[in-house]
Amino acid sequence: MKPVPSNRKRGKDAPLPDVLDVGAADADGDAGASPSPAVTNGKASRASAVMNVVRTVAGVLLVLGVSGSVAWGARKYVKTSARFAVSEIVVAGGHFRSADHLTDTAGIRRGANVFALDLEASRQRLLQDPWIYEAELARRLPGTIYLQVKEREAAAIAALGDSYLVARDGEIFKRLESGDPVDLPVVTGLTSEGVAEDRDGVKNSLRRAIELADDYERGPLGPKAQLQEIHLSPDGAVTLTVGKNGLQLSLGEPPYRKKIDQAARIVAELERRGSKADTILLDNEARPERVVVRMR
Repeated sequence: MKPVPSNRKRGKDAPLPDVLDVGAADADGDAGASPSPAVTNGKASRASAVMNVVRTVAGVLLVLGVSGSVAWGARKYVKTSARFAVSEIVVAGGHFRSADHLTDTAGIRRGANVFALDLEASRQRLLQDPWIYEAELARRLPGTIYLQVKEREAAAIAALGDSYLVARDGEIFKRLESGDPVDLPVVTGLTSEGVAEDRDGVKNSLRRAIELADDYERGPLGPKAQLQEIHLSPDGAVTLTVGKNGLQLSLGEPPYRKKIDQAARIVAELERRGSKADTILLDNEARPERVVVRMR
């Protein structure tokens, strides 16, 4: 018997078989293509991975949905619960503005929800009041609002056609109105046109006038003859009007403290003699020791 030739080694010209047998008969004799274990396991792995992704996404969506619902419920609760209604308003720092005026300006009412209040908007409304230059608001749960302001200190009145209050730093901050302080020295010699052209320059002039007023009031004449007016001349000279009788002290240019002390000595000597002066001229810059007194 001749051996059956093997097809494992073929030459270049050996023909390929017409049918490639990829399967074998099963136990029952049926022939068919059965997937390999590697293919089956790959499909199962992909299916399992997809299901894991689906479960993860579903879990995240569920958590987000629950969290969103909880957050929405919490916000609704704190903004509607009577527990967080404003029950107390503590106000500090007001002098020219009463506590009721400040709370009305801020828009804060008892019974309002503490979380529904826009404290920054309330602060900005307070700062629109010319008296107030600083404001702070804070919550203290469950129902307290703290409101603190700092007011400007009026140190003089500027006569600029109309009368305006001047802060200690020289800033003109409001028109003089009923109820405002009037027992202040009046600064004259300035104009509204000058303010419009050089506001900073006018502010500096007013600040120096207020410093001069402080020096006068601390000096020996201050308690005896109240300062009524400070007149600022365009050339920089200053004249004070003091006392009930309107004694004028022409101080000329600075420095002023020595001239004020000199005026106090002259007034004391005149009082000793039983005389009263109308004007004391201390503005001789060439001869500072020379003083001219005009009697009544």
